[in-house]
Amino acid sequence: MKFVVENLTKCAPRVGALQEIRNYPNYVLETPLPMLYTRGGGLPHITHEVFKIICKGPQIIQVPLVSTYQYQEVMEEFHGSIAEFVGLKDCLTCVTVQDPGDLTHSGHHQREMIPLWTRQGKVLLSAQQYMNIVESFKPDMYYFLSDGDTNAKSANKRIAKSVENTKDFFKQCLERHKRSTTLVNSFPMGAIAGGYSKDARKECIELMANNEILKGFLIDGLHNNGPEVEFIPFDEPKTIVEYVIDNLPADKLRVVQGCWNPLVIIKLVQLGVDVFDTSYCNLVTERSSALVFSTDLHCDDNHPYEINLRQRQYVDDFKPIIEGCECLACQKHTKAYIYHLVTVQELLGPLLLTIHNNHHFMKYFEKIRNAIKDGTIAELERVVEKQFRQNQPNLAQHTKDELQTESSN
Repeated sequence: MKFVVENLTKCAPRVGALQEIRNYPNYVLETPLPMLYTRGGGLPHITHEVFKIICKGPQIIQVPLVSTYQYQEVMEEFHGSIAEFVGLKDCLTCVTVQDPGDLTHSGHHQREMIPLWTRQGKVLLSAQQYMNIVESFKPDMYYFLSDGDTNAKSANKRIAKSVENTKDFFKQCLERHKRSTTLVNSFPMGAIAGGYSKDARKECIELMANNEILKGFLIDGLHNNGPEVEFIPFDEPKTIVEYVIDNLPADKLRVVQGCWNPLVIIKLVQLGVDVFDTSYCNLVTERSSALVFSTDLHCDDNHPYEINLRQRQYVDDFKPIIEGCECLACQKHTKAYIYHLVTVQELLGPLLLTIHNNHHFMKYFEKIRNAIKDGTIAELERVVEKQFRQNQPNLAQHTKDELQTESSN
């Protein structure tokens, strides 16, 4: 697999493409793009049959090890790839360590190991064990193991330890990758750890930046994953992301994981980030909401950003979530019907919301790519920001109501 990028400016929005993909020679995936977020190798709420209906064209699915760790023994006997095993053989796969949609528990560190909180409990994972799993999964893309247990509040001692561990992991993973015949055609990426310290990040950059085997980089350790990432303001990671990108090779892929909201995403794109994931869509679905923000540069000033379909105002609203939306949920169903489904806790409710939210998110990235090409990305950002800012009081109230409901139960 090869990454080709048009703009080699360091910190600037750019359009690129993943191409020359082994087994999929006709696939071309334009960036910026989001990987499809999965748990256990499947999209939350979506069956394989529905996935085939709603997903047209090639996709990259994100395979978090924390929810697929238990597959290792089976995969060693299976001999096929993880994509074949989970029934998505037409998709590319990218193995990650943690689940960006769930909070990663801090602490419990041991020398040369990281804790992995699986369904069976805590597992201590070394670089060699990690590479054993990666080789058995045979992914198209994967990150070298890293210690990303840092955030904006991490102490200097924790940051230093994360960098020390990540550097050790890198050396071990690199040696295993060189010796591996299974991973010879994969797309390996290094992880730049170091929390919010430029000096710590510099250590990782100096070790990895000029390595010819690495085809991309994950900017790790900005947060501990989970829903709280949605509320991280862009100003918090901006300086570090800008610094890392400015010191990495301009022709390599750049990845940031997490439930970033669409406003932060478009700002990160303008710094030169190429790949994200759709864990944010799952977060919105879990609060029974649908993304409706417009990417029309001339949209109404009062256009909503997100609607919650548990609200009674939709009980007799027989229009689709978005008129003109081409997703299966909007083509076949109404807001009133989805209101009924989510209020009676019918499984079809989150399924339809997942379909719509992922479709809307993918269309957003398509709009971002077009905006980069025609030079209107700054205008698109202003349109999205206006809608996002107007939504914040509603989201805060909804979160407060949910917490009160949970406490009363």
